[in-house]
Amino acid sequence: MIEGLAKAVVEPLAARWRATALGTSAALWLAAVLLHVLARPESGTCAGSHSPVCRIAESGPAGPGLLLLAAVGAVVGTAFLATGVTPGLYTALTTDDWLGRGRPVRWAGELLVRRHIRRRDRLSAAALAAGSAGGGRAVQREAVLDARLARRYPLADEWVKPTACGNVLAAVSERLDVHMGLDLTVVWQPLVAALPEAGRASLVAASQAVLQRCQQILIALLGLGLTPLFPWRYGIWWALGCAVALLAFRHGLVRETEAFAEQVHTAVVAHRAPVYRAFGLPLPARPDTERASGEALTGMLKSFQVGGPPAGPAYDWPPVV
Repeated sequence: MIEGLAKAVVEPLAARWRATALGTSAALWLAAVLLHVLARPESGTCAGSHSPVCRIAESGPAGPGLLLLAAVGAVVGTAFLATGVTPGLYTALTTDDWLGRGRPVRWAGELLVRRHIRRRDRLSAAALAAGSAGGGRAVQREAVLDARLARRYPLADEWVKPTACGNVLAAVSERLDVHMGLDLTVVWQPLVAALPEAGRASLVAASQAVLQRCQQILIALLGLGLTPLFPWRYGIWWALGCAVALLAFRHGLVRETEAFAEQVHTAVVAHRAPVYRAFGLPLPARPDTERASGEALTGMLKSFQVGGPPAGPAYDWPPVV
């Protein structure tokens, strides 16, 4: 299920890299050039220098133009690189398919899963303690902790993923499976086809915000890779700045994934009725029949799939123009 949600985020990729990838890329290269000039004042002049940049700059009227084209190429190329790698990054951050890539990787993944289970259990214990304390503030704190627990972690251990973003998507998938009997792996495509324009626009906006954070993370990682180009006394501050930006972007990615997951939950709850009607199934008459109706719909959709549900992403995001 999680693979499909991840793909639902990364599919509307075309023509969306300009929003933040270009700005973040330009900021990275501008800061790198300024720090390079600050660290090596002699690099600001071409007197007696035979560097490639100086040779291009002094090659006649075309020199400055060529340098400008090179700068634009570096910015745009970085933006395209971040956009192209974003789907793989977000898939790695939300699924556990990579755990089968060898014993060390599997061991690290299992360690991360156990760590997230402990965090979930601590959050659950804090909510219970707040509820047993009594009082108005205690009730408010319990409600806040319960909401945070429901957004960030699935309740069953088998749903827990190695990453924070993966657990956010696992939590919403588990809720829909337990409460409504709906397997998003097979229900998502018909649901997206039934969405009105307003619902689709909300999902597109939420997925775009997630993509922007992923692109910023990749550009911050590229910035860390540039650290050896600076003298050590400047490289330390450069690496520290990139690390702070990376943590901030990662924090934003988790928050945007939570917002996207809530949009998914809202879309399923508000727009599942047309899917039932399209396949000739009765709508759930009461809350206690919701799960049985959802399981019937999921079973019917699975029966239409030759050879059963695919192992990989099972539903695609519609193209956005």
